[in-house]
Amino acid sequence: MKKPPQLPPPSKKVPRDAAQAVKRVDSLTTQAVTAKTLSDLLGLPGMRVTRFAVEEENKEQYLHLFCEHEHDVAICPRCLKATNEVHEEKERCVRHLDIWGMKTLVHFPQRRFDCSACDKPFTENPEWIDSKRRQTSVFEMHIYERVKNKTPRKQVALQEGLHEATVLDIFKRQAKRTARQVDGRRVRILGVDEISLRKGHKQYALVLSDLERRRVIAVLPNRLKKTFEEWLEGLTEEERRAIRVVSMDMWEAYRQAVRNKLSHAQIVADRFHVMKQLNHQIDLMRRSIQRQAKKTGDEALYQALKGSRWVLLKNRSALAPEQETQLCTIVAISDELRAIYLLKEEFRTICDKITNRARAQRFLWAWTGNALATGSRYLIRFIKTLHNWWHEFLNYFDDRVTQGFVEGINRAIRGIINRAFGYRNFDNFRLQVLVECAGV
Repeated sequence: MKKPPQLPPPSKKVPRDAAQAVKRVDSLTTQAVTAKTLSDLLGLPGMRVTRFAVEEENKEQYLHLFCEHEHDVAICPRCLKATNEVHEEKERCVRHLDIWGMKTLVHFPQRRFDCSACDKPFTENPEWIDSKRRQTSVFEMHIYERVKNKTPRKQVALQEGLHEATVLDIFKRQAKRTARQVDGRRVRILGVDEISLRKGHKQYALVLSDLERRRVIAVLPNRLKKTFEEWLEGLTEEERRAIRVVSMDMWEAYRQAVRNKLSHAQIVADRFHVMKQLNHQIDLMRRSIQRQAKKTGDEALYQALKGSRWVLLKNRSALAPEQETQLCTIVAISDELRAIYLLKEEFRTICDKITNRARAQRFLWAWTGNALATGSRYLIRFIKTLHNWWHEFLNYFDDRVTQGFVEGINRAIRGIINRAFGYRNFDNFRLQVLVECAGV
């Protein structure tokens, strides 16, 4: 018999202040402080702190740690042989995490060895610092986390005593590592949507999301069919076969790209974008009737329609009492708006309540007939769009896949753009989105 899953053990309560911590001393496993444990606590494995100094400059305190290597040998990166033949030493200083509120600098000898096996020299690279960097790895990760957590780069630079370009360089290096960890191999439901980079300038970025795991997997510089196809071509055959459903708004370029490169995938027209098209036509009709009422002097209808946009477009159940009263006034005065409003609510109910594709098709055909019977040119436009995406919209009723997550991500990306007051470099923008929204 299969054992039931075991619940994880309850986590121990973490003390929030010193008074609580005192009560837990007896349960702690303590270690004696040695040169090695001190180096480990400082995050400098392989080094031994021998001296320190504190200096003050421009009202800032600096802690200097002077270190020596624990071992006299190093491993050649080419042949992996150990050698102790030091070719030369050069004093080096790098920035480390602050200690006791002081900016900390680590001084150590940078050694260059001669390898007798390869007969070539090599420079030793300590594990706690990347090659040719002026900051330790943990300090760079600290800077990266601060920027990732929405602290402006300029503020980080001022507080940490760095140049803003240095902060950007650290963030980009770590962000590229994060971006390489984005796993797109097991995407089954792909979400495709664009976001405007600059309002009113027709500059768009294409955001691709894994709707099952709710994360962004790619950001493309535009919404062109060619760009989307090139990204799909860059996937392996296994990755393309894994994509079973592609959810999108009603943009023809996306549909053509998916048909060309993912012929096996089911395309789903997002129901909220379909509803948005219907609401747009209703709003156009409302504005037309309001203008006509003003021209003809129908003051009662004109006053009823003033400020009524969201009264007609919101779900009936979401209306406030005063909005409900205004709605009743509008549908009592205008038979035309009453008919189109009831059709809008009926269409929404079909989307909300029906979970069977065949039944949905029957109800939608009946709804289409009723809408055409009104003779409204606004509904006729919507029905034309609906017919163009008929099969893709019916696919929604199979698994009810929507782009609700994508719309939420778009709001988060809009916050990223606003926080930076816009981006001039698309690569910086792409990295920031992946860092915050890729779920790595």
